[in-house]
Amino acid sequence: MGINLQHYRPPGPVGAGFLQSRGPIDIIMGPAGSGKTVASVMKGPLLAATYMPVCRDGVVRVKIACIRNTYRDFERTALASWKEAFPEDHPWTVSYSGGQDRPIKHHLRWAALRGNEKVIIDFQLETGAVGDANVEQFIKGYEISMGWMNECDMLDEKVPGLFFQRTGRYPPVAQIADSELARISKDARAQFEAMGLTPEPGETILPRMVWGDMNPPDINNWTYRFCVKPSEKKQGFVLHQQPSGLSPAAENRAGKPRSSYELEAATQTEDMVRRMVHGQFGYARDGKPVYPEYDDTRHRSDAVLKPVKGLPIGLGLDAGGSPACGIGQFMPNGQLRMLREICAEPGTGPSRFATMVLEVLISDFPGFPISEAWADPSAFYGADRQAGELAHMEIVARALNVSIQPAPSNEPALRQDAVRWYLGAPIDGSTPRLLVSSCCETTIGGFAAHYKLTKLASKGATDKLAVAKNSYSHVHDAWQYLCLGHRGRAGAIVDASRMGRPAKVVPISSARARTDFDVFAS
Repeated sequence: MGINLQHYRPPGPVGAGFLQSRGPIDIIMGPAGSGKTVASVMKGPLLAATYMPVCRDGVVRVKIACIRNTYRDFERTALASWKEAFPEDHPWTVSYSGGQDRPIKHHLRWAALRGNEKVIIDFQLETGAVGDANVEQFIKGYEISMGWMNECDMLDEKVPGLFFQRTGRYPPVAQIADSELARISKDARAQFEAMGLTPEPGETILPRMVWGDMNPPDINNWTYRFCVKPSEKKQGFVLHQQPSGLSPAAENRAGKPRSSYELEAATQTEDMVRRMVHGQFGYARDGKPVYPEYDDTRHRSDAVLKPVKGLPIGLGLDAGGSPACGIGQFMPNGQLRMLREICAEPGTGPSRFATMVLEVLISDFPGFPISEAWADPSAFYGADRQAGELAHMEIVARALNVSIQPAPSNEPALRQDAVRWYLGAPIDGSTPRLLVSSCCETTIGGFAAHYKLTKLASKGATDKLAVAKNSYSHVHDAWQYLCLGHRGRAGAIVDASRMGRPAKVVPISSARARTDFDVFAS
């Protein structure tokens, strides 16, 4: 047998933490070949042998459901790992049925030691494929102890919550020994409290545990939103993120050596390397990004940036149907720090937008002077002056009591070059000229992929390099107005003409030889 439960070793510290964690909802994510699926295979039997409650007759009864999007995908991945550890003819097998596009039921029974006492483990694994089925109706059929979501990012975002509700239902409470019931009910109450829930006093509850494994998906996936994104993070979800396959701390080196990751890094696309080699969330690219110079590992901060005291802040604002604002700080060394973003929903008017900006200024920037504020020039026009109307940006300026100026230009290429200059060479060889706070998620997502050219422009099927209008484009327009306003139209043009050359290096065309030289002159 390729994998032995009694001699199994976790792939590394992160894998060990995942195995020992009792959720409530654990998700392990890492590069390809990092031992995630095998860890998920082992988690159920290990919890059954070491933790799950003993019934009155001395038997530990556990039933687990493993779900995937399709049976064929399950057989190719999770089932292959399961059979490597527990083949059909395993000595512990009581019965085995199903397979070939049908649900599988594998019944195992073995003896385990808990302290000095021997207990019998009665373990059942059932598999299911959600696919296009009615998720709620499908999951209602389960009465299980724990749940396993294989390649969980492929499942609908409703699945983890509905699946979690079906756990803790086997075995029936009446079958569990009183001492064991008291032990696990105490742990279950702690689980509930960790999720912000309050069980009834004296209520008897069983632990509920669900886990999943996956390769890193796109940041739009529910796993990123539920586990990482501050505005959507859900209580109870725990992400166990393994190190890069090229890191000295890489896991499952015995199963996949460094040379294998090096080969993949040299032959795969940038996004695939990010996800499958480095184990980082990816960015779906269906159009050419406007800023290919952006490097997430260099330009994004690891933590939320706080404003530096004693320095003023600057605002960049975009109007239109989905107004946005970027709040940044220009450092003495020339670095631009993008500190906060405000992205309004479509249809937000100037008064509500100004209130949103003001709330951020009061909460995160009390006492900081605003040295400059630049906005979309077109947002200053369109009002009926004779009737006493104010334009969009004039309303925002009065509401904030800030002097907002029209940006020097609304030319897209010039605005983008103003930002691109900060994405250029580091200030001193190591300090990036641009640093984005980790809380600016829309800004980061736009830099990495979603602030992109239209499909026609990406394919070169049009002479117009038009940018796709989406939820990422508005805040990027706002940052462009700030950068262009700060540096000035002339400065942006001069810097673009230098093409990144140092200030003392001039183009060849400006260093022409004299043409009036007389060889006979003394």
